[in-house]
Amino acid sequence: MRKLYLEKGLSSYEISKLTGWPRSSISDATRALGFKKEEIKAPTLRFGEKLVGTTRVVHKGEQKVIEKMISLREKGYSFKRISEHLNDKNIPTKLGGSWYPSTVKDIVKRELKKREDWHACDN
Repeated sequence: MRKLYLEKGLSSYEISKLTGWPRSSISDATRALGFKKEEIKAPTLRFGEKLVGTTRVVHKGEQKVIEKMISLREKGYSFKRISEHLNDKNIPTKLGGSWYPSTVKDIVKRELKKREDWHACDN
């Protein structure tokens, strides 16, 4: 498990899919053994990022969509109305599906939290 988690950089989710071991057992073992990654990665790419080789970088096109979401939210749009707007404009999700209010909410909240953390570092 050490090799999969640390050397190959797999998440507990990915190890679970690969081995069939319960994800909770993998997480418990990595904590108990004190395994620490320098940077923990989400099991899948988030909206707003892409892979260049094995490195996650900003996806400029998706970042524009995130900015649009935030702009509409600041104008008073509900998450439902934003998702409808994105669907009406045929703006694709990461996987090419439809936008849902919960997805828009998660993305907007994550981005605003990231900005808040960034500004806290400046002070």
